[in-house]
Amino acid sequence: MKNDRPVIGISMNYALVDKYEQFHIRNTYIDAVFTNGGLPLPLPCTADQALVEHYLSKVQALLIIGGLDYPPHLWGESPHPEIKQMHDRRWQGDITLFLQAFHKGLPILGICAGCQLINIGLGGKIIQHISNGSMHTGDSHHPIKITGGRWLPKIFADSQIMVNSTHHQALDPNKLGRGIEAVAFAPDGVVEAIEVDAPQMVLGLQWHPERVQDERHRAAVFGTLCKEAQKIELE
Repeated sequence: MKNDRPVIGISMNYALVDKYEQFHIRNTYIDAVFTNGGLPLPLPCTADQALVEHYLSKVQALLIIGGLDYPPHLWGESPHPEIKQMHDRRWQGDITLFLQAFHKGLPILGICAGCQLINIGLGGKIIQHISNGSMHTGDSHHPIKITGGRWLPKIFADSQIMVNSTHHQALDPNKLGRGIEAVAFAPDGVVEAIEVDAPQMVLGLQWHPERVQDERHRAAVFGTLCKEAQKIELE
């Protein structure tokens, strides 16, 4: 039986849980992809280039999930005291996965930490801790203003939308990576979305669209990812 759903590769977390190191992923990512037309395929963390290449031959787009903090040495800084660094296997795998997917021309959606990874992977920097950043932590909600871009104005008809927020870091607007444009901002100036100047969709969202209660919001984001994925032929 033919499956018309595009295959969406989803990065996974890697952490110590109940004394055991485990791969894991929240169901909200899986559900958001499946509900909006995709076939989710979780991809275990690995920095093995050949294995990642094999993984990516089986998918038509990449979703990079949220998580703990990427190590600041990736952009040449020492850790801030508030850093909660992710497992080495996670960040090493994420970097490998993103760079290969990007150069392969796959559509990419990065969520929260995944948005930050796009910037890091293309040579940008991260603000390690937002001072007075209560607007952005603890699953709070705030408006953002969409100021440009190729993809975000197609996804959302309104230039101002409400988003959830659960992060203590942010992209450094003065140190964005190669080809990156900041396309949405919070009222305090924090970058909330980025796009990369590339033939395919490469979009980073600082919020968690998979956890937004508005079904139309989720459908707009993940439906667009799945639509772009359908343009990619599997090897």
